[in-house]
Amino acid sequence: MSLRLIPDNNQVSSISTTTFGEAAASAPGLQDILKTGEGPLNLASKVNNRHPLEGRISNWEQTQYETRLETYRRVFGAGEPIKRTMELQIIESTDFKPSLLGGSDPLHKDILLNRDSSVTWEDIYKGGFESGNNVKDFHSELENKVGI
Repeated sequence: MSLRLIPDNNQVSSISTTTFGEAAASAPGLQDILKTGEGPLNLASKVNNRHPLEGRISNWEQTQYETRLETYRRVFGAGEPIKRTMELQIIESTDFKPSLLGGSDPLHKDILLNRDSSVTWEDIYKGGFESGNNVKDFHSELENKVGI
């Protein structure tokens, strides 16, 4: 693993008819559109009108996370990235996420991903303008979950 700061360029320079889907068993050069149920694929829509930076930006967060884990491994040993990965999996698998602590994107996930000191659009406008933002207190949510 390298300490890569910028994601790889994954822009497609050449494609075949089976690049974006599974090949058919009867005709290996064609996609199996009946099995996937997606219909015919327009290859031009997958390749044309794509800026070279689009692929890099889409992988930015994942590259930064992997670099951070590699840095932790080099400084603190193998236990630190393993611990952080396990804690992140525990947070994502928990079914009860109080809206007071961030709802579907909880505060402790931001801490593990080192986003606790940054302010994004979603931090200020939770749920959009039309939702009304009715945030219950923690005890009311817990009572509803337990059924009291």
